[in-house]
Amino acid sequence: MAAIPSNLTSLDFTEIRESIRSYLRTRDEFTDYDFDGSAASYLLDVLSYNTYYASFTANMAMNEAFLESATIRDNVVKIAKQLNYTPRSVKAPKACVRFAVQTSTIGGSTDYPSSVTMLAGDVFVSTTAGQGYTFTLPSDLTATVDQGTGIATFEQVIIYQGNTLNYEYIVDDVKKRTYLIPSENIDTDLLKVSISPNAQSEEIDTYNLVENIVDVDGTTRGYFLEETDDQRYNVVFGDGVICRQLIAGEVIKLQYVKTEGTAANGCKRFSFIGRVVDSTGRFVSTSSISLVTVDGAQDGEDLETTLSIKFNAPRAFNSQNRAVTESDYEYITKKVYPQAKAVTAYGGERLQPPVYGKVYISIRTKSGALLNTTTKKRIRTDLQKYSIAAIEPVIVDPITLFIRPKTWAFFDGNKTTLSNNEIASKVLGAIDQYNSQAESTRFNGRIDISAYQTMIDSSDPSISGNVTHMTLGMNVEGFNFGQTFTQCIDFGNEIANPNDLSGADKHGGGGTGTDSGACVPKYSTVKSGTFYATGYTENLLNLTGSTNGNQISSASLIENDTSAFLPVNIRDDGYGNLIMVTKVDETETVLKKDVGTVDYKSGQVCLGPVDIASTPDGTARVPITVIPASSNIDVGPGLDPAIFNPTVQSIDYTIDTTNAKTFDPFDFTPINFDGSSINIIDYPTTVYEVPEFNSCF
Repeated sequence: MAAIPSNLTSLDFTEIRESIRSYLRTRDEFTDYDFDGSAASYLLDVLSYNTYYASFTANMAMNEAFLESATIRDNVVKIAKQLNYTPRSVKAPKACVRFAVQTSTIGGSTDYPSSVTMLAGDVFVSTTAGQGYTFTLPSDLTATVDQGTGIATFEQVIIYQGNTLNYEYIVDDVKKRTYLIPSENIDTDLLKVSISPNAQSEEIDTYNLVENIVDVDGTTRGYFLEETDDQRYNVVFGDGVICRQLIAGEVIKLQYVKTEGTAANGCKRFSFIGRVVDSTGRFVSTSSISLVTVDGAQDGEDLETTLSIKFNAPRAFNSQNRAVTESDYEYITKKVYPQAKAVTAYGGERLQPPVYGKVYISIRTKSGALLNTTTKKRIRTDLQKYSIAAIEPVIVDPITLFIRPKTWAFFDGNKTTLSNNEIASKVLGAIDQYNSQAESTRFNGRIDISAYQTMIDSSDPSISGNVTHMTLGMNVEGFNFGQTFTQCIDFGNEIANPNDLSGADKHGGGGTGTDSGACVPKYSTVKSGTFYATGYTENLLNLTGSTNGNQISSASLIENDTSAFLPVNIRDDGYGNLIMVTKVDETETVLKKDVGTVDYKSGQVCLGPVDIASTPDGTARVPITVIPASSNIDVGPGLDPAIFNPTVQSIDYTIDTTNAKTFDPFDFTPINFDGSSINIIDYPTTVYEVPEFNSCF
């Protein structure tokens, strides 16, 4: 009996051809198939190629049928459509301007026109990076004229980058419900859809986008939106059951803005090219218009990526337009507040102590600024439309978790012409790219040291390996200078315990770290940045002298002391207590003990009671830096990770025998905000007060 080809799963041409040859070896009809120059060998090649392409096509077809494995955007969009998900379009950058129009009197009278109107359309031009862009006004805007001065002031005018375009369809088939928007790169948020009874009618019926069919019936003036091929969008009308059905002869009017997306972000200086007409029908000269920019062009975005669609589509389907789970709140928050770059939601029951009946939503904005009170209230109100009864959404500011890596990269100088500094620069560039890969999923994430080190090793072929130390930082902030306070911060990661690796024996013996023979820890794993503590001055130190490890008595504090404050730090003593110290001639002096506690296991650090007089940069924040017990960093609820001030030391191991320790607590300096330059990668801007009246957004 002839053998049957058995390697049916191979997608390699050579393996397919060899499988066919193996089969022919069992038959007596052909004898020259092993000779490459024979006709039979060429036939084998043709059969193998045909099988290879058929296998590849079948494999790709199956891959493109599932959201997880699909790679072609049009296929991903079609699968997402089955989950009722519409990918986000390009977003037009928006800017805010304020301008005044000086009108002229009417005829020979002293009266001014009652109002002026800026007509919709392309009204401003601007440039950024040497490229010019047009900005449009979607709708007419009218302002009242001050009859005393003749000036009409437009306070906050929001304009969008792009060109306003119009397109019309005449309904000739009532069964057709899908109409294509003929342009690419349109901002669907600025799309306006209206219906007129016929081409001669001036009557306009405005239609609105329907995102939820609850409370929608056959008379609802609404439309649906879906992405189609070539990154364009279809407008879909109702069938008379869900939304109103079109009638033959009606005219569909589409108005939309075609935009350049992110390219126009940053435009700040605008020139007026539009038309302003007063209430008498006279056009106002451009020379009579003065213009001030309130907010430069911002928030422009490119079309939603394929990766983002694959991430968001199943989560949108799971949320079902209601907020029940934490992931529901995260998705819906991004939906109601598009300027969110990353969102995390967590129930109050996860806090210590638990707070039941509340869900906390932490938002990192695309600009990095904290949300102002008005924006928080608006987001909260929007979320309540989706929340189930008795659950209260609470918008909180994200707490930044500073992740500070220190890397020694070892490379072979014989395999590269790059210098040490150039190798270090390539590593820093790779860190920047690594940090930006998870911008939308930064919260509730994890940084694995193995993946981080692999990324560094892959940044240049000459790098053979690296040693990386991780330290974590968080701010104690929001306190008042000159007032005693206590504040706890939770790193969400176990902190290395110095008592586990103690140094010299306090009594000269062995010791286990507990009884009279206990070892004294030689290092600290918790340190604060420098600050100035109330009452601790240079005069006080001069009067008391060195304390040799004993704290300065509170009775020693000098009243009405006007001498300079001592720069102080706080560190742990290795036994879970915090002590306040200063350095005099490179010798540490303990100023005060019991200024806080450390729970090494849980990662909680409590600072206080302490009275801070000031800080080097004048801000009410003191950074606390710790050495984690593991280099695998967990990112807990509400924490926003930021790679902060990474340092890279490149070492050519062919000429430099320097080694780096895998654990070196003595090479540990805390984060300081003292005005010195730092290398920050994606560190969010901290804005404590956002003046709500100064911004249109």
